[in-house]
Amino acid sequence: MKRPPGLLKKWLSHLIEVPVAHYSTPYNPNLQVVLHRGRYKLLTDGAIYSFGDLYYNYRQAFERLDWQAHTYSSCLVLGLGMASIPDMLVSKFRKDLQFTAVEIDEVIAMMAYHYVLAPKHIAVQVFTTDAVSFLEWHEETYDLICSDVFVGDRIPQELETLEALEAMRDLLNPGGVLLYNRLGRGLEDIDKNLKFRDEVFLKVFPSGGYFDMDGNWMFVSSLDAFHK
Repeated sequence: MKRPPGLLKKWLSHLIEVPVAHYSTPYNPNLQVVLHRGRYKLLTDGAIYSFGDLYYNYRQAFERLDWQAHTYSSCLVLGLGMASIPDMLVSKFRKDLQFTAVEIDEVIAMMAYHYVLAPKHIAVQVFTTDAVSFLEWHEETYDLICSDVFVGDRIPQELETLEALEAMRDLLNPGGVLLYNRLGRGLEDIDKNLKFRDEVFLKVFPSGGYFDMDGNWMFVSSLDAFHK
């Protein structure tokens, strides 16, 4: 792993994107790490995997979440990326949570540790496996689950099934919340999201729904857990 950029490059990143590293892995042949606005951004073909506290779909969801309605002490992240979700929850929202994460790409997990988690002293237990397999055998339960698994700009089909959503539900503590991120940029995405809502998500989470987050749809297991 390359050394993290110094102060000059961090300052320059507020003017332009500063390249940091490029990697090719069996899961992601074109991974780019850039510094933008002082944050690490992880890019792949057609998608942004991570962007620190400027990962707006989750940032807006966390801003809407009623943190006082439930005692949140643990968080499971499916699809760690460059650790935007743990980073944001600790650095911006000041949440003291025990983090567990699943990341199939070992190189991405190493980048998250090298560039974000270690420098900021954020502890995350990381499982380098696929999310479906993890859901099949894992038994620990959580107050907050964030599903952010993408291959490029698509969610693996096996994570869009009733079985996958039921497995996520079974890992939620009573009163816990699932956030499930999906793209919603065009008519094709919208049609798929509406079908997913009606045929899968609401069958598992009848009190759930979604928020439109600037080109993404954030499905949530309970609308009552969020400020109106």
